[in-house]
Amino acid sequence: MQLKKWLCALLAASMLGAASVAAAKETVSWDDPPQLELMAQSEFQWTGVAVSPANRLFVCFPTWGNHPNFHVGEIMNGAVYPYYEVEDHAGFVCVQSVVADPTNTLWILDTGRRPDGTMDPVGVRLFMVSLSTNQIVRTYTLPSDVVLSDSVMNDVRVDNARSVAYITDSGHGGIIVLDLSTDNAWRALTDIPEVRANLQAIYFPTGLFTKLAHSDGLELSSDKKLLYFCSLGSDILYSVPTVALLDESLSVEQRQKLVKAVNVKNVPTDGMVLRKGALYMGALSNEGIWEFRLDESNVAEAGAILNFGRDIRWADSFALASDNSVYFTTSSINYPPDQQAPYELYHMIWPEKSSTPQH
Repeated sequence: MQLKKWLCALLAASMLGAASVAAAKETVSWDDPPQLELMAQSEFQWTGVAVSPANRLFVCFPTWGNHPNFHVGEIMNGAVYPYYEVEDHAGFVCVQSVVADPTNTLWILDTGRRPDGTMDPVGVRLFMVSLSTNQIVRTYTLPSDVVLSDSVMNDVRVDNARSVAYITDSGHGGIIVLDLSTDNAWRALTDIPEVRANLQAIYFPTGLFTKLAHSDGLELSSDKKLLYFCSLGSDILYSVPTVALLDESLSVEQRQKLVKAVNVKNVPTDGMVLRKGALYMGALSNEGIWEFRLDESNVAEAGAILNFGRDIRWADSFALASDNSVYFTTSSINYPPDQQAPYELYHMIWPEKSSTPQH
């Protein structure tokens, strides 16, 4: 009852033009610009990256590109090794995303899409893997009323405290909520402009790119009260209160009224990660990394492209390590086969600040 009263008040405030988000601002602590370290390269196209609390590093290889004979790999000393402990029992079809959480759990999102684009009968699955035992703890399968004919599930974030996962659908466009306690799932946001591409093309040094996907990257605020999201073919960054996504009694239209345009001058991007009050994501057309400071939303100064002195060929997925460094993959999606360089895994490291007073 209290939840519904809160939502009604929030909806009313939104309709009156008041602030539509009731969450504390991120705590911002700006460090010096990061340094970039090349960690690994691959001849095969990877997308997702995950780093565990013990600094185990994982990547995934979707089967819609050039791929090896395995789907999830662990990187050790710059080399990729198949994660056979899980691979041999999962029956993966097309792994799009891997995410590690503070409980030493690896979440693996399988889109169920075959290389020809058809859906495998096993469907879309989210695997919960214990990194302590290297075993699959549980497998969640999304129901047919959530997975539409043109759905391509893309990225995932997990809130363990609320036992829920948020998944983007970049094919049809949408935000899916999966209750990890009951296996119930629903399309919390769907068939609205906010989860669709709003651009016709993205300009790259390689030319115009028109294969624009819908809702793609997503990230939770540090207090898990907001979900940030964007479409690959969009220049607008949005947020929505997670309490609205979790209330099944609300309609999509009611939730839509609570969606806020956080930055209307964003860059077309793929994945994203939150670090110390800033979202880091790929500045795709500029072949760089975009740093967006959440305390300065909707102003041109809020975002900046980090210059590393090298081309970042389609920064794809990002992962935050326990030491606040960031890993990301490049997938070079816009480059034709004859111009492909090795796919890369980078590590962004922020120099430690000196405690010695400066005079």
